[in-house]
Amino acid sequence: MNTPKVSILLPTYNGSKFIRRSIESVLTQRFTDFELLVIDDGSTDSTDKIVQNIMLNDNRVVYLKNEVNLGIQKTLNKGLKVARGEYIARIDDDDLWVDENKLKKQVEFLNIHPDHVLVGTGVIIQNEEGAELFRFLNPQTDEEIRKKILGKNCFTHSSVMFRKSAAVEFRGYDESQEARHIEDYDLWLKLGTVGKLANLPYYSVRFSLRPGNISSKNKTIQFRKDIEMIKKYKKYYPNYLGAYLRGYARLIFYGVFNVLPLAALKNKILKIYKEN
Repeated sequence: MNTPKVSILLPTYNGSKFIRRSIESVLTQRFTDFELLVIDDGSTDSTDKIVQNIMLNDNRVVYLKNEVNLGIQKTLNKGLKVARGEYIARIDDDDLWVDENKLKKQVEFLNIHPDHVLVGTGVIIQNEEGAELFRFLNPQTDEEIRKKILGKNCFTHSSVMFRKSAAVEFRGYDESQEARHIEDYDLWLKLGTVGKLANLPYYSVRFSLRPGNISSKNKTIQFRKDIEMIKKYKKYYPNYLGAYLRGYARLIFYGVFNVLPLAALKNKILKIYKEN
């Protein structure tokens, strides 16, 4: 088999409701030199049948299944270990790629900019029914990102492409309990210590905002871990004090945000937060 330029990691757990549309959004990419690794973390629904049916018509799709549920960090690292591509892209099982040139643009960017290790894009936020709620662009240049990334994750996981070699230097995603739920943010901060970061000014992903994403019981824990992450990487990035204060402000405000009665109001607040 020829070695693909890009390996796409799609971890899933009981994702049968949306995974077909996510996979199909990848297979419509005009850049075709990729493999799509679907890593099933012990699903008990019909995910396996859906993926295997798609594989009959496209041999770029590879299905891997954990015998037991290992969690997102170990599942991603399993995919990273198997991946044969020079570049790694990511998509979640309920998200969509809506720009058919997403991979092409990111591959061209990394080919032209060997000093960059990670590139993301802008994002469209949608509800479970697929209706757009809002959209935003992340800071684009390495300089802009470094000013903000200590206090805010400047990348959406389903939008990124990064160099596998750089991620392997850090043994991939941190599998510790301290990094659970923020394993992507931790990896971006690590990658930024060995190369430059960027976002392209395109909306390539539709990110599904589900009720659990907003009101998850893990959010408060995640925000506390973000504060520890700020401390961990403060010597590598500027604006430590502002990031630290922002972290605590976000933690306090989330308690208020979580009890707001109107979904529309929450969406407006989220849009402001993502844009700033």
